[in-house]
Amino acid sequence: MKPVHQHNKQQSPQHKTIERIEHDVEVHAKKDSRFQHELAEMQEERDLRKVDDDVEDIATLFEWKAPEHIHQVRSAKWFATFAGGITAIAVGFALFKNFIASLTIGLIGGYMFVVAQHKPSIIRYRLMTEGVALNNTLYHYKHLEAFNIIYEPGNVKTVILRSSRRLVPLIHMEIGDADPVAIRDILVEFIHEDVHLEEPVIDIWARRLGF
Repeated sequence: MKPVHQHNKQQSPQHKTIERIEHDVEVHAKKDSRFQHELAEMQEERDLRKVDDDVEDIATLFEWKAPEHIHQVRSAKWFATFAGGITAIAVGFALFKNFIASLTIGLIGGYMFVVAQHKPSIIRYRLMTEGVALNNTLYHYKHLEAFNIIYEPGNVKTVILRSSRRLVPLIHMEIGDADPVAIRDILVEFIHEDVHLEEPVIDIWARRLGF
């Protein structure tokens, strides 16, 4: 998978935008004690619903909307093949009297069948002065160790972020129709870029299987 082409960040318009917005944030913080309080809260708070909207807006460097994952359009034949495969595996386990495995396969198959029909939600992605936001959840830069942009139009267009938090080790931001170069030019100002950071194998196989 190929990374987004390297650019000199000093020549990037995004670099100038970051400097301008950070200056605006500093000016607002000096003039308005409420703004200063809200900004300090945003530096620790993950739930952006607790931060005033005007502070969020000023602290936003770049934003876009995209589906939470690539939606695969599946035919009736695909569903029939999938159902037949799951049924065959479950029956096979049952014939060997491994009923727990048979039931487990059946439940997993049913769950995957439902997921396969679910259309992805549209997520509001934001790169902010304090971190990256997915809808109202803010992931602070201080907890993000590295990022990489995997960009293969027609296949996968995503930002992968490695977090120091064990419960959420990897964060995905789908790029959709946004500019990957603009996204990269901002992220390199805050996070180390690791071109060797790849999608988990399970995600790659799930996409190849149509999920």
